[in-house]
Amino acid sequence: MSWKDEGGPWGHGNEDKKNESWSQKPQHRKGPSPEMEDFFKQFKSKFKQFHSKNGNNNPYFLAYIAGGIFLLWLLTGIYTVQQDEQAAVLRFGKWVRTTDPGLNYHLPFPIETASIRNVTSINILTNINQNHESEGLGGELMLTGDENIADVQFAVNWRIKDLGDFLFNVKSPETTIQAAADSVVRAVIAQTPIARILSEGRSKINIQLREMLQKLVDEYKLGVEISQVELLKVTPPTEQVNDAYLDVQRAKADMERKRNEAEFYRNSIVPVARGQAKKIIQDAEGYKARVMADIDGETTRFQLVLDQYQAAPTVTRTRMYLDTLQTILENTPKLIMEGSKGQGVLPYLPLPELKRVQEKPVETP
Repeated sequence: MSWKDEGGPWGHGNEDKKNESWSQKPQHRKGPSPEMEDFFKQFKSKFKQFHSKNGNNNPYFLAYIAGGIFLLWLLTGIYTVQQDEQAAVLRFGKWVRTTDPGLNYHLPFPIETASIRNVTSINILTNINQNHESEGLGGELMLTGDENIADVQFAVNWRIKDLGDFLFNVKSPETTIQAAADSVVRAVIAQTPIARILSEGRSKINIQLREMLQKLVDEYKLGVEISQVELLKVTPPTEQVNDAYLDVQRAKADMERKRNEAEFYRNSIVPVARGQAKKIIQDAEGYKARVMADIDGETTRFQLVLDQYQAAPTVTRTRMYLDTLQTILENTPKLIMEGSKGQGVLPYLPLPELKRVQEKPVETP
């Protein structure tokens, strides 16, 4: 059965020659298969039933079509944000709000669009350069606080904290984080001796790097949170300056050894000298106190004697005379003779003097 029998594909028989191509089979093709004819017949019948009612056109047909299309267009604004995501809603390309996880709605395209990003996953950023591994380098060459050159490799762990700030405050947030991390690491390494970086001081340096980098990205309003900054590897360049670096380290070790020896000698001499000086000072202070005490005592005694002399001159003179004789004669050998019973001159034999001469050793020539 041909389309001509039904009056054309749209259900209207039109005798106009301009539409004659719809009512005639092409001369150079074979006719459609029976299955295709049945399909088009069913489609034409359904369309005619929907388009017309009792032979008259339905006035609400276009309104139904437009309403359905408009409803479908409105439904395109429904979107879902997963638990670990946030969505930034843009109205004509301008960020207007950020939505949380759940079922959300925005005005359909092209009025509003939603950019959904994961905000809980940790992103890792490193400065490891694979192209320099053949040269013995893996990171960036940096100058340390004691003027050594070191190959520094570090990693930064970060996540999105505010999606709106992350997407729209900076053009390339990842590049900005990379540049900020490199700047902070260079600033800290330039103030730190390499021995501290290679030893137990690295953990404190990592904490300092994280705090400084977080402060810097907050100033840029990047909307990210820095969870960790870690120095992965710090080594001198193996080919360029390794020999010079080893010479410097040996010189520093010798300097430290000499310094320790000098400190030991100083600690063994200075305390002794300080002790002796303190002893001399204390002896002098004691002697001064003793002399001053003697002077004060003699002055007080003289004043008492003067007071007694003024009160009783004769008695005081006699007493002073007797005290003086006692002082003179108390250590002088004495010989006591009874004058009334003595007969003539008694020969004196100095026995104590003889005893001292006998006790004195005889010097041999």
